[in-house]
Order: sequence, then structure tokens, then C-alpha cells
Amino acid sequence: MAGQTGIGLAVETAGPGVRLIRVSGRLDRPGVEALARMLDAQARCGRTPGHVVVDLSGVNAFDGPATERLGAVVARSRAEGVRLHLAGCGGRAELLPLPARQVLQRCSAFPSAEVAVRTLTAARAGTAGGAGTVPGPRRAGDDRAGGRPVSSGT
Repeated sequence: MAGQTGIGLAVETAGPGVRLIRVSGRLDRPGVEALARMLDAQARCGRTPGHVVVDLSGVNAFDGPATERLGAVVARSRAEGVRLHLAGCGGRAELLPLPARQVLQRCSAFPSAEVAVRTLTAARAGTAGGAGTVPGPRRAGDDRAGGRPVSSGT
């Protein structure tokens, strides 16, 4: 059908200062734009948390140029004071074109939404100011278990 994005978005508060957006379907340009509009709407309502985890485990198809556009959404969110983290890409990221993979590698990434939420809420609770520390961008070949890089040879 014309005008439909083919993407599903569901938002939930996963913990103090952590919002979880579950994405399902095809991640194409209209889907990334829908995600960006959702983030903008939350910001306009004053409901922007410190961390937003975008769970991509339900995505069944990634469009390379759209994934590159997702990098711009991540950068804009950071400029607005929101740390946007990706979760659930797993080994599927290796199937994307190189520019799209490079975008994902610049993002903070977790193997699953559950690991991301657990790590981010623990980091927030573990510091007096609530700022916490979170992992930096994932490097190619890293897998994260409990928020810490793990050697791929194990």
C-alpha cells in the first residue's frame, strides 16, 4: 500500500532514564524517518530520557542507505543530549554495505535490548549523579555480554 512504511514501532519505559523502542519489519528510509519523528515527538513533549535503546532484533530487512540515515538520527540525538544505543543487530550487520556497517560501528551497540537496559540502568544506579558510564561504540568483531566486550574466539 502506498504511504505505508512497513515498519512497526513500540515504545516503553525500560527503567529510570531509559526508553526502549522496539522496531520490527523493514528498516528502510520511511521507517528511519518514522523513528526520527517518534524521537522528535517525545522531545517536544518533554519526555526525552537520557538513554534511548533502539531494539533492531525484530527487523527482517535492512536497507543500506536507510541505515546510513540512522547514523544521522543518532548524531542529532546526541546533540540534543540523548544517548541513542542500538541493540539486536548481531551478525546481520555484516551483511550490510560497508558505509552502513561503518555507521553502526560508530554507534553504541549491545547484543540485545535486555543487555542494554540492564547495563544502562546499572550504570545509572551505580553513580551518585546518575550519569553512569556506558560502553563506547562497538568495534567490528566485538560481542557484548553484560555490557563488556568479549573476545570472538571464545
